[in-house]
Amino acid sequence: MMTVFSIFLAIVFFFASMTYVLYWYDTANGPALENLRLRCQGRLVLCVLQGYLWALMAQTLAVLTFPLGWLPERKKNQEQGDGNNPIIVTLHGLYHNRSAFLFIHWALKRAGFEDVRSWSYACWKTDFFQLSARLSHDLEALHRMAPDRPLLVIGHSLGGLLARHAITRLKPKTLAGCLTLGSPHQGSRLAVFALGKLGRSLAYRSSLIQKIEHDETALADTSTSCLALVSPVDNMVLPMEALEPAGSHWQLQWTPPMSHVAMLYHPTILRQIVLWAKQWRPRENGASG
Repeated sequence: MMTVFSIFLAIVFFFASMTYVLYWYDTANGPALENLRLRCQGRLVLCVLQGYLWALMAQTLAVLTFPLGWLPERKKNQEQGDGNNPIIVTLHGLYHNRSAFLFIHWALKRAGFEDVRSWSYACWKTDFFQLSARLSHDLEALHRMAPDRPLLVIGHSLGGLLARHAITRLKPKTLAGCLTLGSPHQGSRLAVFALGKLGRSLAYRSSLIQKIEHDETALADTSTSCLALVSPVDNMVLPMEALEPAGSHWQLQWTPPMSHVAMLYHPTILRQIVLWAKQWRPRENGASG
C-alpha cells in the first residue's frame, strides 16, 4: 500500500514540476513576463511557487475524488419548478468527470442554489463541435422546461470553451450567464502533448480556435453575460494571453496565483462563483434594488 501511495505522489510531483518548468520557460522567454510581473506586483518567484504548491494539492485532490464521478447522479425533475431561482449547469475539463465540481456544487448549494446539475462528456472518439452541438441541444431543452428561470453555465478548462461555442448555437436569451475557469480561449501550446484528437485540437491559435472566434463574431445576440476567471500562473494554458477570450462582450477577471486545476478548489474562486450566481437570484436582485 505504501509503495502504491509513493508512486502516486511521485506522479503528482512529476506532473506539477514538469508543467511549471514548461510554464516558466514559455513565460520567461516571451512578452508574458511583463504581464506576470504586473499581476504579481514584482514578486515573480512567490507567485510561481504559490501556483506550484496549489498544483500539488489540487492534482492530488482531483485524483482522489475522481472515482466519485462514476457514481450515478441524482436526476432532477426538469418540470419541477424552483421559483425563479437559476438552473446552474457545470461542465468539466478534458480527461475529467463531474467530480471536478464537487467543491463548487457544495459551495453553491450551501449558498441556497438547489438546482445545480452536471453535464458530462467523453473525451475519446468525439470532436469539439459534436460536443458543442449536444450541449446546445441540452441547454435549449432545459430552457424550454423552465423558460422563466435563468440558465447559467460554469465551465472549467475545455468545459468553458464548449460553453462559449454553444452560445453561438443557442436561440437568443436562452442562456443568462456563462462563467469560465482557466479555459484555453486561444488554445494552448501544451496541447501537443495531449492524448486523443479532442485534446490535440486545442493547440494554440489552431483552426478550431479560429472557427470558434469566427462563429462568435457572427453572433448577433450578446445578451448572455460572459465572464472569464484566469490565473496569472496557470500551468496548463500557454502562453498566458491564451487565457483571454477575443470577444468584446467577454469580461476578464484575474484571480490570485493558483494552478489550472486549483481553480476547482480555491476558496477565492468558490466565493467568486457564488457572488456571480447571486446576480440572478430574485431576492438578491430585490435587495439590491
